[in-house]
Formats: sequence, structure tokens, C-alpha cells
Amino acid sequence: MKHRIGMSIVCLHLSAGVYFLLALLLPSLLLSISENEYKLPIAIGFGIFCLMLAVGVEVIVYGLHRRWFWAWLAGILVLGIYLPTIFLPLGAIGLWGLLDAESRAEFGMGK
Repeated sequence: MKHRIGMSIVCLHLSAGVYFLLALLLPSLLLSISENEYKLPIAIGFGIFCLMLAVGVEVIVYGLHRRWFWAWLAGILVLGIYLPTIFLPLGAIGLWGLLDAESRAEFGMGK
């Protein structure tokens, strides 16, 4: 059995790491450059949003490890959304891994 699910998992882990870094770094940047009186709630909200994205991606990775169909489908959706963004390489490599014939067979699709 030679599937490429591992490539997709690595791509999703990398994107979750980027979201986590954004959650740590960008709120402090927003606080330092913004003159808005609502800058603290906006910065906190942005940080929480990025953390929620990171956790959501890691839940998908957990499901991929368990070979759950919903995780395969959610992985395809998330990686497809990455295609028109700066995450293009991660989306393309991740989709290649999930849409491989052996990977689809792991989740009960095809063969």
C-alpha cells in the first residue's frame, strides 16, 4: 500500500503552524500600528480567529490519521480553498496526496 496521505498531513500541519504564528504575532503588530480606539478587541478577536483556524486544521489531521471519511472530504475542501491564496503550494501538494488513487482507496473511494 503506497498512499500519499502523509504529504497532505504535513501540508495541513504547516498551515496550522502558520495560523498559530499569525495568532501570536499579528495581534501585537495591530496593537502597535493602529490608532483606532477599538484596536484591543480587534487584535484579540483576530488572535482567537487564527487559533480557531489552527485547531480546526488539526482536527482534520486527527481525522485523516483515523481514516475518517469526513476528514478526507474536509481536507479536500480546505486544501482546495488554499489554491487561490498564498498557501498555493500547500494546497496543491495536499490535494495531490488526498486525491491519489491509493489514498482514495484508504477512505473507501474508488477501487
